[in-house]
Amino acid sequence: MKCFGFTLYFLFLIQLASGQSTFTANEAVDYARERSVNVANSRLEQQRSGIEVERLQRRWLPNFSASTNIRYNPILQTTLLPAAISGGSTGELIEVQFGTSFSSSIGLTVNQKIFDPSFRLERELIGLGKKKAARDEAYEYALVGIKVTAAYFQALLNQEIYQNSQSLLGGLAQLREDVRIRVENEQESLSLLHSINLQYRQQQHKIRVDSLNWLASLANLKLEMNFPFEEELELTDSLVLMFEDLVIVTVDDNYDMQQYNFQLEESHNASSRLQRSKLPTIEAEGYIGGQFFSQSPDLYNFKRWYGLSYIGLTANLPLYDGNDKRYGEQIETLKREQVRNQMQAYRIEQGNKAFRASLQLESARAQALLAEEAIETAAQNLELARFNYLNEVTGFQPVFEAQQALANSREQLINAKASYIQAVLEARLLDL
Repeated sequence: MKCFGFTLYFLFLIQLASGQSTFTANEAVDYARERSVNVANSRLEQQRSGIEVERLQRRWLPNFSASTNIRYNPILQTTLLPAAISGGSTGELIEVQFGTSFSSSIGLTVNQKIFDPSFRLERELIGLGKKKAARDEAYEYALVGIKVTAAYFQALLNQEIYQNSQSLLGGLAQLREDVRIRVENEQESLSLLHSINLQYRQQQHKIRVDSLNWLASLANLKLEMNFPFEEELELTDSLVLMFEDLVIVTVDDNYDMQQYNFQLEESHNASSRLQRSKLPTIEAEGYIGGQFFSQSPDLYNFKRWYGLSYIGLTANLPLYDGNDKRYGEQIETLKREQVRNQMQAYRIEQGNKAFRASLQLESARAQALLAEEAIETAAQNLELARFNYLNEVTGFQPVFEAQQALANSREQLINAKASYIQAVLEARLLDL
């Protein structure tokens, strides 16, 4: 227990020493975006795609390679030749050795692509990847904003719940004091005071729970912001809702629909590459060099060096692949059909979700209006009930009921705000 207390005290000192950071909702979003790993990686992915395009373009530059070797042949190769070629008897064979003890070569080879049927499609595929990376960055950028905003307003909501509990505790304290005075004057039973004391203690426990929920929501906000957990975080915005938001969703422009379109483009690209892979690839090659042959390793004896060069074209034409390309095209066609089915279902799903969110907004507006009116009425009733109770016009029961009505109305307003925020955030997610 002592160690735990020391740890808390140490963290408290760290917080005091480091100072307190204050953030509006927009500042919290900006802070999180600057530190988002997903946003940073999306930008790096765009850079990588740009390098891939440059790398692909460079394949059309000529490739140069140099080679050299030196060999010592302690045993020369022996073969058999007809003896007749050297004046011998027909039908006989003679042994002949080829080569020299030492040989060497040096040369330069140049390769140049002439025709590659899939080059343009590969470039388009890389360009598509770059477009996806740019869209991913925009999506992650917006998603960070929504997540941080949601966490920020959840923290404000929990703070309001905590403050509401404190306010109710203050009201109970006033009622308890009123009853205590009447008990001392023998105008009220002691059992009523005990009952109010029990409610007071229960409200104290609720305040503790609400305060922990508030701190937990602050911790969640720090998590979404990538903010150091040991530093203090103060929220400067307040939870003021105008209840005027509208649900406007453009399905064809959102992230998921564009992802489906990317899948279609990739599949079309794959089909085109399969078709063009039936065409030949053509490459030119040139070589220039020299060869050395001698019975001694005197490489500087240039009389023993003999030149060699050639220029040629190589064409590779696929003839038969077991119908692999045809099956590949059929697979890509089925993939595109699957994606189109998903797109159709997605449009219906998004439409239903948008309609649901709009209904949730309307419901939250109505709940908030009712709650605000109920709070005003309950506050007036509580004031009147306390006046009547203190002047012995009525008993304590109307005061208790008015106090409970006020507490319930405030809780209803908080729930309406929570429902409204949830509906707004869901609508924003639909339109990403």
